Order: sequence, then structure tokens, then C-alpha cells
Amino acid sequence: MSRSIALVAIGGTGWMGGANYIRNLAAAIHAADPQQPVHYLVGETLAADWADAAPRTIVAAHGGMIRRFAIGARKLSAAARDAAFVYPLTYDNDYNLGLRWPVAPALGHTRWAGWIPDFQHRHLPELFSAEEIRRRDESIAQLVEEAPKVVLSSESAAKDFLRFFPAHAAKAAVWRFAVPPPMLEDEPCAAPPRFLLVCNQFWTHKNHLVIFRALGLLRERGIRPVVLCTGQLDDYRDRDYAEKIRAALEGLGDQVTLLGLLPRTQQLALMRRALAIIQPSLFEGWSTVVEDCRALGRPILLSDLPVHREQNPPGARYFPPESAEALAELLRETWENFSPGPDEAAEEIALAQAQTRLALVGRRFLEIART
Repeated sequence: MSRSIALVAIGGTGWMGGANYIRNLAAAIHAADPQQPVHYLVGETLAADWADAAPRTIVAAHGGMIRRFAIGARKLSAAARDAAFVYPLTYDNDYNLGLRWPVAPALGHTRWAGWIPDFQHRHLPELFSAEEIRRRDESIAQLVEEAPKVVLSSESAAKDFLRFFPAHAAKAAVWRFAVPPPMLEDEPCAAPPRFLLVCNQFWTHKNHLVIFRALGLLRERGIRPVVLCTGQLDDYRDRDYAEKIRAALEGLGDQVTLLGLLPRTQQLALMRRALAIIQPSLFEGWSTVVEDCRALGRPILLSDLPVHREQNPPGARYFPPESAEALAELLRETWENFSPGPDEAAEEIALAQAQTRLALVGRRFLEIART
């Protein structure tokens, strides 16, 4: 049997996108090569979020900074010796692995690659403190300098990488993930007969406010679409953002319902039933929400970003992310003309395509890992 690929656990309830990235990657590897073993490297800080990961090795320790870094490096080194490839090391390996640069000594002769999801802080610097921008820039530069390969999640991110780090162009590899075909369980969910759905955490760059402004414009015209929102109401970069959301909802009555963080089965059940999904983001990496819509054959209203155009899910409709007026018109058309799901015929086609797509992206990742 092949030596294992060691996947570093990232994300959790505070960053579902990171956790989904690793889970989708594991599914893609299995779809491409069922005989390829996968092992998870989990820091103690994420042990609860990754309790179902198996087999796994706990690689970081609690305690003072010096002790934590020393033990984290030692445990990672021991785990890496048994792996053929370790991925992903990111620009922040402290919170999960208790590890700071340089990381190569801990990995020894094991092949590994870094991952840069995107360069959001370069595109939207107003959403970050000067200190966080400095820390990201320094850590990304260290990653790029040290990593044998740097994986980017889209051609859009790869263009940024080549612009910011032209001397390291040969290290860049693009890997665009896909999602496994969702299990279509008849999950009960309390939802109105007709609704639109937003499936993003309430971070400022996710741009929920443009939806609420669009709903206000339509309300003035007597048109009242219903919108459900999943995701945690919290942005660590703007502690006042939750109040801004609540203030924006005043005057919309019961048109908008905040459901909080839901189990994935419930979120998928809502996606299947929705008239359409809305993703109004000001910035995105390669989006799990978009891939879920593709795998379910559901329509989606997308902000007109290069990465959204690159993902190009079937039947997507695009609008300028800053334009409440353009979104209002799309919401009106959707509310008046679209039908709720599930659409079993569209799902059957989409699910078959999702399985093929998953195996294709899995083979692409194995090419990166094995060369």
C-alpha cells in the first residue's frame, strides 16, 4: 500500500471554509485512488472540531509559547516521517500546529506543499488592521520562500501570486477543489414554501448588507421576497458588524431569518428547496457554496468577481457586488419566475457530473503530491 498523504487539519466552527477544504480534498483523493491512504494531523486546539477524523495524530501541545512550539515541531516531525506528502502548510501554522517558521526542519525529507487560499488582504486592505496586513505579508513571504510548492485555489489567485512573487513562479500549482456528491437525505427543515438562501458566515467581505439594501428597494415597490441566512453572526475583524446587520434588518419585518450555524445536512436540505442561492461577496477564494450549487443543480445569484466567473456554475446570474439596484432586479426576477426545489431531474444530472469532477480534481491533486 502507498505511504499516506498527511492532511493538516485547518478551520473549524470559526472558519468552516478551511475545514470543508480539507474534507473535500480527502474525498477527492479517495475518488481518484481508493487505495491511497490519508492520515490527519490535528492540533489540540482543533481536536473537538476534528473528532471524527480518522486516522489522526495530535501534533501540537498546550502550554507556554516556547514549550508549545518545541513540542509541536517534534510531534510534526515524527508524524511526517511516515508520510509521503504533507499538506497544507499555510501562512499561519501557529493556531493549529503550534509551529512557526522555519517549518522545513520539522518536515525533514518528506515532500510537502504550502497553500495560499487568496490574497484578500491585498484587495480589501480596509478590512484588516495594519498589524494583520503586516503579519500576513511576512508569513506569506516566509511560506513562499521555504515551500517546495505553493498551491493556489484558482487561476485568479495564481495571477496574484505571479504578480506578488514573480521570482517564485515555478513553485506555483493551481488546484481547484470540488465537492463530493451530496447525500440527498430527506432532512426535515423548518422553511417557508418559497425562499432565497444565503450560506455564508457573517464576515464583512461576504457583503450581506447589499442583499438587505436590495430587499429595502423592492419593499418600496411592494415586492417582498423571503431570505434565509445560515452562518455565525460574528466577524473577528469588526466587532460592531453584528449590530450593523441587525440595524440593516430593521424595517424588513419577517422577510429575513437568521438561522445561525447549521449542520451540513440541514444546509443542503435548504439549498435543495430554495428558489436560488445568493452569494454577494466582495471577495472570494474558490467557493464551497458555488460548488455545492453545481453539485445540486441549483441556480445561484453571484457577485461579478473574476473567481466566480472562473468557477462558472451552470445557470449562474451575475451582478455588480456594490449594486443593490442590480441585485434587486435579479431578486425580483427570481422571486416571480423561479420554482422551489428539489428538482430531481436536475439533481440526477448534477450528481453524476459531481462524481466525475471529484475524481478529476483528485487526480490533479495526486499529480501535485507525487511529483
